[in-house]
Amino acid sequence: MSQQPETAVLLAAGRGKRLRPYTDRMPKPLLPVDGRPTLDYILTAAAKAGIKTVCLVTHHLSEQIEAYVGDGSNWRLTAVTCYQPVMAGTAHALQAAAAAYPALFAKEQPFILTATDYILPADYLADLVTAHQKYDADVTISLKRLPPQEILASSSVRFNENGYVSRIIEKPTAEEINSPFSASLTFVLPGAILGYLPKMKSSPRGEYEIQGLINQLLEDGFTACGLDQETPAEWNVEAHAKYLT
Repeated sequence: MSQQPETAVLLAAGRGKRLRPYTDRMPKPLLPVDGRPTLDYILTAAAKAGIKTVCLVTHHLSEQIEAYVGDGSNWRLTAVTCYQPVMAGTAHALQAAAAAYPALFAKEQPFILTATDYILPADYLADLVTAHQKYDADVTISLKRLPPQEILASSSVRFNENGYVSRIIEKPTAEEINSPFSASLTFVLPGAILGYLPKMKSSPRGEYEIQGLINQLLEDGFTACGLDQETPAEWNVEAHAKYLT
């Protein structure tokens, strides 16, 4: 059985351009839903999943995120932060976290990596960890079912004949879609992925993406399973702007 993840990397650096003007004065992970910042939902879910330490990767309005989270004790966590100086993608963010806190990333120890603009149910990450331990794969991916039109703007997940994930295709063409599943930006990853950071390749969009590193793992014989979860809600102007007025 796979080990229990004890560390989570929380991607909190984004500028949130699509949510301007709200994100001009407040970072996206702190935008409120029902009176709670979206980041609170993530931290609550991380604690319930058995995580002990969270590393928040920050950039835009980083001081607000640091002030809100503090030392993490409000969630019974230990919280540390690192600054991503250049917004160069999710794998680049992981590289920044690993460089700042190498002791958090043992080769044999899995960890969670997730976006922080999701409004996660409290059990969301715990369910992913349970699946990771049950299926004993190297990587566990949170899957969401999307219509083909939405998959075109997201990702398409392919599976092999044994039901394991064989590849994640970012921004696929219609011909590349052969399942109803896309990958949410939430994963349980093996510590071994850190060894792939020096070899990471830029995507066609000019970013270093965690999905590309996962594909490199799969090409080298690592295994990945997926858990079909409800598509996580995200902050949107129509539903949640009232909390900022």
